[in-house]
Amino acid sequence: MINDSPRLRLRFLQPGHGPRFGTTRVTEVVVRPVSDLPHALTDSSIENGTLFLVPLDSPQPSRATDRTIEHLIRLLARRKAAGLVLGTHGHSLQTFPETTLAVANSLGLPLLTTSADTAAWARVNEELRLRRAEFAERQVGHLDGLLNRLPTRLADPTAMRRIADWLSVALDAEVLVTSARRGVLAAAPDSAPAALAHAVITGTHTATAPAPGAPAGTMHTRIVSLSPGSPGADDEARLAITSPNAFDTAAAALIQHAAKLLGLCDQARREHQAKAETPRSVRHAAFQLLMRGETVLAQVVYTGAAQALLDTDTARVFVVDTGPQDREATLRWCETTLAEQALVAPCPGKPKHILVLDPVTPVNPLDPTHDNDRVETVLRDMIAARQGHLLGQSRPHRLPEIANGYREALTAVADAAMTPHRISLGGSETKFAPLLPRREARAWAADLMAPLLDAFPGRGDEQKMLLETLPTALSFKATEAAGGLGVHRNTVTQRLNRAGKILSLDLRGSANDRILVLLALDILALPNTDDGTDSGMAEGTDDNAPPPIAAPDFAALMMRGAADGAVKSWAQERLRPVQADQRDLVETLCVWLEHNLSTKQAARALALSEATIRNHTRDAAALLGMDFSTKMVGVHDTDVVTVADIALALHVLLGRPALTQPIRHGNGNPPAG
Repeated sequence: MINDSPRLRLRFLQPGHGPRFGTTRVTEVVVRPVSDLPHALTDSSIENGTLFLVPLDSPQPSRATDRTIEHLIRLLARRKAAGLVLGTHGHSLQTFPETTLAVANSLGLPLLTTSADTAAWARVNEELRLRRAEFAERQVGHLDGLLNRLPTRLADPTAMRRIADWLSVALDAEVLVTSARRGVLAAAPDSAPAALAHAVITGTHTATAPAPGAPAGTMHTRIVSLSPGSPGADDEARLAITSPNAFDTAAAALIQHAAKLLGLCDQARREHQAKAETPRSVRHAAFQLLMRGETVLAQVVYTGAAQALLDTDTARVFVVDTGPQDREATLRWCETTLAEQALVAPCPGKPKHILVLDPVTPVNPLDPTHDNDRVETVLRDMIAARQGHLLGQSRPHRLPEIANGYREALTAVADAAMTPHRISLGGSETKFAPLLPRREARAWAADLMAPLLDAFPGRGDEQKMLLETLPTALSFKATEAAGGLGVHRNTVTQRLNRAGKILSLDLRGSANDRILVLLALDILALPNTDDGTDSGMAEGTDDNAPPPIAAPDFAALMMRGAADGAVKSWAQERLRPVQADQRDLVETLCVWLEHNLSTKQAARALALSEATIRNHTRDAAALLGMDFSTKMVGVHDTDVVTVADIALALHVLLGRPALTQPIRHGNGNPPAG
């Protein structure tokens, strides 16, 4: 009224009352002349919020008037009136008894004066009614907006931020929700923590109404506790809000409503976290017991928390590396999403790792919804959606040996960064050669490679140079191989020509010959043993060594290798990363191999661009563990994945590419025609 209605010429009689009573709510103005004061002392219409105006006959009231006013002050204070206004038309109030002022101060009733004509107050009550209607409408709108921000779950981690965002817009203010122990819980806008840091640290408020003569740019701050039951506690959450606009009654009410709702959200989040922490500690304990092989004790500890998860014979282990991101958010997501499917626990020794135990349950043919791969699918989708995250996966292991699964997954997650999808499978046999019967495989490989190994016509280090060139040169086209070997592409071509001439094979034009030479090199790099008996490099020289055998052809060797089903199982597991890709990388690989690793011919056959084929083959090779950065791979290296391992896995499962025993050509070049 003082700021918005200058015509009323209204001011506080005591200047210090401005900040103290500036926000007092006025519901009605009652005007009574001095002559009616005796009647006014018994007027029951005076109530909470009434502003009582007494026009004085003189700017210097008589003693009798002073005594009457003092009685009126006591009455108004009892009735919780908004204040008393003394009107002196055309003049300023000259003197007023100090004792009367002291009574008003002690009773908390503000005294004001006005020199305006009484007629100026005629429409005040109508204006107040309009203001109350506007206030009510604004409050309804604000509360409606606040209710629309109510989350479906109070524990929703985004609820506080959404309420803070809305409150910031509604009051044109900066809003901060903090806890001394948990830090910033919500802030809107992002600059709020810096703007409110001093107020939060000191706990100081500024005036909530503009004091007379307040300088421009003054900020008004409110701090409200969200934990009224434990103010000052270490985990007390507080709402701090600052604005260039003074907080009127409507704004103050809105802040209180928002604070209550924020308090409920904070309480719900803390209760939800407390409920989640107990199962988390149980899961952690169970996981640690499993790692030590104490399966029965782990099942006892996990009783009641979803014990069925440990009622299994085998399980897989996944390790999620959250990288630079906050682990807690991903951990909570995994706990919620996989609650009934897997055992999830934070790794105690690695602050970025999350451990997931996925039980492999027997398939029930009567249950069409059974899916042993659901956990893997969920985790793969999560890795795809969260940049910077990595996933390592183990093979299935018996529950008492789950520590081996953890080691496999841990190794795999370290390799995952090198794959395009940031996912790696550990523990599976990467190479094909160790799966074949050793003696037959060595006999076949030695026969194929004999011209280069046994009767080599070269000199000096040429044999070593050719053997170290072949694994990389046969796995890639000349340009890529040259980059890996650190030589010119013409040098790669010359070495392939030389080796092909020695072996009487077409190492440049036949993918079949390239793949089988790579396989032979892998076989010869393995220890020369069979069923644990060392047969020696020169077979038959030891009386205890088994007699030498005739070299089988490739078809016979493959038939022997497939006898126990291990080869097919290996091929299925080996190709699983590319089979899961939506780009049909398997078909691209088959066509690429069938066209002798030619990107151009594969693109023409598949009606795709050469760039697409190049990207697909590189992504597939990375998923399958091929290392494009290989420098020099010698004949004794047994763990480097080559294009032969990929081609052989496809051949075992699909019969593509069709591989046959190489036919030697007299000069190492393909036959005419």
